[in-house]
Amino acid sequence: MKGLDRVLKDIGSLSYEAKRFIIVLLGLVAMVALLWGRESMHWEDDEPRPAPKIRLREVMSAMLDVVQRGGQEAVRLRKEGKIHKSNKGRLQDGSPDLVTEGDLASHKIMFHGLRRAFPNIAVVSQERDDYLDIYEPMPNLNNMEEFHVIGEEVREDRLTIWIDPLDATDEYIAGNYQYVTVMAGLAVDGKCFGGIIHKPFTNETLWGFGDRKNHDLSMLMIHDELRPEVPDHMNFLVSKSHAGKVKEAVNKYVKPPPVITAASGAGYKFWEIVKGDYDVYVHSQQIRKWNLCAGAALLRTANGRLTDLKGDEIDFKNEFEYNVDDGILASKYEHHDLVRALKKIITD
Repeated sequence: MKGLDRVLKDIGSLSYEAKRFIIVLLGLVAMVALLWGRESMHWEDDEPRPAPKIRLREVMSAMLDVVQRGGQEAVRLRKEGKIHKSNKGRLQDGSPDLVTEGDLASHKIMFHGLRRAFPNIAVVSQERDDYLDIYEPMPNLNNMEEFHVIGEEVREDRLTIWIDPLDATDEYIAGNYQYVTVMAGLAVDGKCFGGIIHKPFTNETLWGFGDRKNHDLSMLMIHDELRPEVPDHMNFLVSKSHAGKVKEAVNKYVKPPPVITAASGAGYKFWEIVKGDYDVYVHSQQIRKWNLCAGAALLRTANGRLTDLKGDEIDFKNEFEYNVDDGILASKYEHHDLVRALKKIITD
């Protein structure tokens, strides 16, 4: 304080012209500082800011948590007889697009739980809701064992999560639970990187991302590799809803004619392909990406491949482009030859 009093006293002893010069000088300094600060703020606002990074293991852990909790809720409602089915519209083949209370309950847990945990990551669900304020518990971000992943921290804007809260709703209603699955898939830059398929009624789960996989997936892959003999014919899986047309086309174009089995649920079919009991899954009509992302990631871990029937890779980046119009082909081997034979299905 004494120093400040001395400065003020010294200024008071200056002439009028000197005081005016100091005041003008201080005003100019303040103005320059203000303009510089505004310009700096303006530059920073215009400069693109990189999206924050997140650990992939944490994302997959949260996905695993909500998949299992969503499945548990769907099982509980079905066992209590709380189906409450309704029709959302018509699928491309004309069949009704049904939704149940189990679908919506699983969706609520999965979609809103993931959105709460990762507000900057695109999450795409098969179902929709009109809820504005849904508070779901924060998913467990440490639901998997600790391990190192190359490139583990990834910018959030590179990730897209595709979820199917309840696959094979028709079979869920009918009580054919072996076909019912809950799925979540993680895409990085549009490529399927991680997948989870959960069978809620038997509490079985397959998960994998990158080169990491859970024990059950490892055992299925070993089982497939140790099969005593390779059959002379391939085993195909097709959808129940239009099995006749696909069976006819497959028998026409694939030689020797394969054994063809009709089944429900994309998740079930991917599980069986990874397991090795079937070799090919072919679907000739439009399908949605939330039916595919998890299975495609698991198939990739098992050295298989998924494309559309033209042989083109499927991009899982854009959350608003969720249709695959040219059918799909999933296989463990001979994929190129199968595409060459089966792409004629979509031109017939």
